[in-house]
Amino acid sequence: MKPEEIIKKAIQDYKPIHALLLFSGGHDSMVSTHLAASILDKIGFNYTVYHGDTSICIKETRDYLKTQCKTYGWKLEIRSPKEGETYKDIVQKYGFPGPTPIAHGIMYRRLKERALRRFISHEIKSKPQARENVILISGVRKAESKIRMGYKDAVKKEGSKIWTAPCFGFQKSDIENYLKDHNIKRNIVKDTIGISGECLCGCFSDKGEYDKICQHFPQAADQIDQLHDLAIENGKHWHWTQGPTEWEKLYPKDQMCLDLGMCSNCSRIS
Repeated sequence: MKPEEIIKKAIQDYKPIHALLLFSGGHDSMVSTHLAASILDKIGFNYTVYHGDTSICIKETRDYLKTQCKTYGWKLEIRSPKEGETYKDIVQKYGFPGPTPIAHGIMYRRLKERALRRFISHEIKSKPQARENVILISGVRKAESKIRMGYKDAVKKEGSKIWTAPCFGFQKSDIENYLKDHNIKRNIVKDTIGISGECLCGCFSDKGEYDKICQHFPQAADQIDQLHDLAIENGKHWHWTQGPTEWEKLYPKDQMCLDLGMCSNCSRIS
């Protein structure tokens, strides 16, 4: 199905009261936002561009998405994790999450999903428990990455949220051609280090990615390093690209090790 058909069918099938165009700052979401806005403007359907602040973002990416929304006249709403639930709070208490799919799922829920859910329930719906659907338009592509290969269809209903991916069938070349054909400004972060920089939680990251951030975006690297120092102060010594060892998962600092009958602060972990 073509992007316009995907969006129109989702609206026809689920009768949403509003559309949120999810704009992370990457090129895929830039294309899906621009494309969806054009379609929704044409049919007169109300929408808002939404950005989930992960609290660990490269500044240049945040500047890029704000500039793009201003350029195209899109209403932008940014929402962040609640106090006590930011990335800094998580790292201070638990250390860096580590490069695993499980950690990625936890970070997504803590840093993005909860704030999005609150925004929909308390700011979009007429009341939190109202039986009103909201269409969420994202830049997910079927062939984009292993992380998102779980998406089998362009439209998926999840409670009152209608996840819709108008670019679901796009290849990378289609994204590149769309940006070029519509003379859309590119994100320098994506072009420089290969990621949007919207979320530096460390899940699926590696030493090479960290080195690129240090070289090209030292301000973001300094933030990671400061968080590392904070984590070390709280006994979580592993680096942003690593995550806790299996031993540290089983026997967290200051937790009694019942099988050995001694405290985890002893020399056995030195």
